[in-house]
Amino acid sequence: MIKLLKYDWKRSNDGILSTLAILVIVQAALSIVGLMKHWDENLIVGLSIFGYVLAFILLFIHSLRTFDSNIKSYSRRLLPQHPIKGIGASVLLSWIVLGLIVIVAAIHIPIFAVFSSNDWSFFKDSFKFVGAAKAIVVVQIIWAYTSFIISILASITVAGCFRFKGAAWIGIIFFFAIHSLLVWFDYLLFGDDDSSAGFVSITSETGETSSVTLSSNLNLDYFFGPFLLEAVFTGALLYLTVYLLNKKVEIQ
Repeated sequence: MIKLLKYDWKRSNDGILSTLAILVIVQAALSIVGLMKHWDENLIVGLSIFGYVLAFILLFIHSLRTFDSNIKSYSRRLLPQHPIKGIGASVLLSWIVLGLIVIVAAIHIPIFAVFSSNDWSFFKDSFKFVGAAKAIVVVQIIWAYTSFIISILASITVAGCFRFKGAAWIGIIFFFAIHSLLVWFDYLLFGDDDSSAGFVSITSETGETSSVTLSSNLNLDYFFGPFLLEAVFTGALLYLTVYLLNKKVEIQ
């Protein structure tokens, strides 16, 4: 899988690195010019967030296009590798894309905060993590992003089974259909509970300074409920993707 990831990176690194370079230049120019010209800092932050989101979407689409070309490539399909390794390589590439964006933001944000005239400490004071809540939130984000990637890869594979023009719409319809089905099953079986976010309980305090507290808890109802349902759906999509790659997707 790592060898396939290296191959995918070599094919994609020019587009990824050039997009990151543009992001760094734009963010640096926006911050420097904005602070020197005394622009509204909320406007600067808003434009910066938009830039990060746009760059992530472009890089994410780029990684998905790499997977789409791989499943139809004659040379790639001839490799004696199980399809699950190709799927894993695409998942890792999508994570690398997100990680690079996070690294740029992690460097940019503290530097911007040093020269900013606003007090951004209220963000830190507004969110409190109790116990292992911070680690659990990170794990849940990793799981959510990974399952989201697998659902998109499954949709791309479904679309790749059809050769006619406009087959991509089948993949798009499939993507929204399976997520709508998952939400419907979740509501039908477990109802709608807004009191918690997975294994993390959320409480809010209102007063002079409002804050949100996140605390970890062993919520077995969630584990054997929505989480298990989503895990089954993700496993089924993974199996479907492997099956279609072996049996249905035609090489172009």
